[in-house]
Amino acid sequence: MSDVPIDLEKLQEFIPFDCLSESHLKEICGQIQVLNLPPARVLFKRGEQSDKAFFLIKGALDLTDASFQVRNFPADDDENYLALDNYAEHTVNAITKEPTVVYGIERNKLDLLMTWTQAAESMLDEDDDSHERDWMDALLESELFSQIPPQNIQALFVKFEEREVSLGEEIVREGEAGDTFYVIKQGKAMVTRSQGSKAETLAALTAGSFFGEDALISDDPRNATVTMTSDGVLMCLGKEDFHTLLSGSVIRKLKDAQIEEMEEEGDRAIVRLDVRLPMEFKHDRVPGARNIPLNELRRQLKSLEKDFVYIVSCDGGRRSELGAYLLTEAGLDAYVLDRGKPKGDKQDKDEKPAEQA
Repeated sequence: MSDVPIDLEKLQEFIPFDCLSESHLKEICGQIQVLNLPPARVLFKRGEQSDKAFFLIKGALDLTDASFQVRNFPADDDENYLALDNYAEHTVNAITKEPTVVYGIERNKLDLLMTWTQAAESMLDEDDDSHERDWMDALLESELFSQIPPQNIQALFVKFEEREVSLGEEIVREGEAGDTFYVIKQGKAMVTRSQGSKAETLAALTAGSFFGEDALISDDPRNATVTMTSDGVLMCLGKEDFHTLLSGSVIRKLKDAQIEEMEEEGDRAIVRLDVRLPMEFKHDRVPGARNIPLNELRRQLKSLEKDFVYIVSCDGGRRSELGAYLLTEAGLDAYVLDRGKPKGDKQDKDEKPAEQA
């Protein structure tokens, strides 16, 4: 793997990258692995299973089929505009003939990106302005929204409603019930939280930022206030539609038996996270669980290993669902421990997520 930057112009010579917007191209760059290969290096073998698609950027390969027929395939070949032998099980051997550069990307991520992109494009008219495209692009780039099943994508965009807002307008207020999820289409906003008689500024939001999801998942009051710092336009999704289209597909649940089966298979390390307060955890420990209170979870996200699977628990279900949502939003693979019917939300009212409303 290499730290060499992605050549966007070269990437756009390939299908499907040729139809992506600049923002999508930049986003996909973070998913691409750059392979700098010496001569006589095997890229893949015939019959080998692969979850990656490979694109020949520079150099040349020998492609050998089942009849041992060899085809020399240089990067400047007229037919080099698709992924190399793009099958889940390769039909040829691919061996480098000279120093070669190849871009690799997971097929699943590429397919998901294309599904999202085409769904968004189908919602736009030719005369739609850049703001209409930008807020959709922002959702496409989010780890959280990438979890939505393809069949829900079109419905998601249709359900959003546009709302004009003004400088100084409070969109959500700390302590109030939440019933809407918001994406900023145009404008800027500020997130604040009360600290005694003063207000602490938590974040500045711009076009493409979204907020309001925490209260919809946890059913707790809004944990911060969001105020417009300019005139603007918001895209709004009601609570019922949010749960139907997004929350239900992102928050996945597993029972103990399923978790034990995953542990026995041993494909990936499993980490159990208990998001209750330390005193709660102390008196009712889940064996082997690590305690990260919900109000600390956002601050510790960057320290969590992305290769692990996280099983989130609490005492009733609300806090673990929000915890799993936050982990998923950060690009981590998270599930909620399903203990059956919730006992009721016992969340301490002073315990609130730290970043967003």
